[in-house]
Amino acid sequence: MRDKIIKFIYQLVGEELIKKALVKDQIANGVQWLGNKKVTKIALGVSANEEFLLAAVESGAQMCIFHHGLDARVWQSRYPLFTQKRLKIIVENKLTVMGFHYTLDSHPEIGNNAIIIKLLGAKIKEPLFEEWGYTAKFSQPQPIQELLAKCEKIFKHKIFTVLNGPKQITTIGVVSGRGIPDVAVIAEMEAKGVQLYISGETSEWIVHQMKESEINYFCAGHYASEVFGIQELGRKIKAKFKNLKVEFIDIPNEI
Repeated sequence: MRDKIIKFIYQLVGEELIKKALVKDQIANGVQWLGNKKVTKIALGVSANEEFLLAAVESGAQMCIFHHGLDARVWQSRYPLFTQKRLKIIVENKLTVMGFHYTLDSHPEIGNNAIIIKLLGAKIKEPLFEEWGYTAKFSQPQPIQELLAKCEKIFKHKIFTVLNGPKQITTIGVVSGRGIPDVAVIAEMEAKGVQLYISGETSEWIVHQMKESEINYFCAGHYASEVFGIQELGRKIKAKFKNLKVEFIDIPNEI
């Protein structure tokens, strides 16, 4: 069952996109650890951390699939304590671990950005931010305050805003997660006519750069903007494997 699930996920995400991710991304996009072949339950999450892994084991899951997979990077061949704790849970419980970082940001149908755009009622147009996100257009101009209200409903919390652009919006840019735009990305947004930019994180200087560039800016939170792709992946898995239990385990993070 484990291998059938993995094969289905690879086909769904797309072999070409996974190959592309190997070039563009240092974070996992695929299988990281193989556990038991028998799988009756999958636990889905945004990030592979100790709290999630313990909850997954408690729930009876044999497979864990993440947006941010296991961070197994070392320093001078040393595993930091947080990595040791996570690996201990994975090994002792024979969990299979998969991560889909770039792939679940950039996928045009089940990716975080694609789903956010769909929920806002817009249509994808062009890649943005080195293809980590997209621009999108509305069929009719949308009042900025109405889009803010929609975003606060979609992301389920108050949104940090920089409102110094047009009041009626036709073109948006969406890059979930970190998504902090550098000067090149701001120039890209100007060239592509972006009037509202939505990302997960920001920095002090970006606030002023966006304000002075006259582009409206919503900062939605890294975690909050990246629950969508992994949840949609779970729905696809559940539709394919009717008898398989699939659960999204929410480990909230204000960042």
